[in-house]
Amino acid sequence: MCALGACGTVLLNDVGSLSRYDRLRASTEASTTARLYADAGALARTKTVRIIPTQFPANVAGAVGIGEAERRLVANNADRALCYELSLRYDVVSSRNADLTVRAQVTRVDPTDLLGAGATIGTSAAVTVAGQIGIGFAEGLGRIPIPRVPIGLGSLTVEAEALDRRHEQRAAMVWGGAANSFTSQPRYSRISDAYDLAGDFGQDFGFYLATGEDPFKAPLTLPTWNRVRVTTLGEAPLDPDCEAFGRAPGVDGILTDYIGLPPDYSDKGPRTR
Repeated sequence: MCALGACGTVLLNDVGSLSRYDRLRASTEASTTARLYADAGALARTKTVRIIPTQFPANVAGAVGIGEAERRLVANNADRALCYELSLRYDVVSSRNADLTVRAQVTRVDPTDLLGAGATIGTSAAVTVAGQIGIGFAEGLGRIPIPRVPIGLGSLTVEAEALDRRHEQRAAMVWGGAANSFTSQPRYSRISDAYDLAGDFGQDFGFYLATGEDPFKAPLTLPTWNRVRVTTLGEAPLDPDCEAFGRAPGVDGILTDYIGLPPDYSDKGPRTR
């Protein structure tokens, strides 16, 4: 599928943001590629975790044309997802006095191509309208998802690590993910795929830190009501300190995604202080 253009391009590029890389091991699943390391003993002793907001520098490869507000929105989506996963096991704190300090940096991005996303949104809308008025094949076709046009599918690469009180690396991940034509939501925005992929990264790295298990090999489970309530419906997070990253867009996000509007139409980003 990837060879036929149904997936974006995944590339892991070490840029030196981690304190060390020599202990990372490869793990690959579907359209996501990663190298990871965890000190299981240190994670088991951890009680408190602090999250430093993810960095998304303007000079990252592929970031030309992506504004500061857009970069901040992508980075914050990673932090919001990361905070939820960590709150399932640890006490998330905002002070420097934490057992682990987590930091991440976006190192590469392939923006979403507006022509390809727009074509998919337009086709989907046309089929939906045609189905509503009962035009032949479209009436049946409107009941199934329309695959994205495989042009300019976005991708994202992130480096992240968790450091203990002595600044010793206790876990790390170099993560790369890409959008695909079948499950990635098209929106008319250059950061559309990067925004979604940032959330995927946050969930994967947070799960890895909270469980010590490879997130790409863990068995699939049904989402709990708390997960749906916080990450989909946009209700209050489990840990009050996660409010710093704002709340999920909720129903507004579901509606704006459905019609292909940019993420910033519904996501208000981190909480203003």
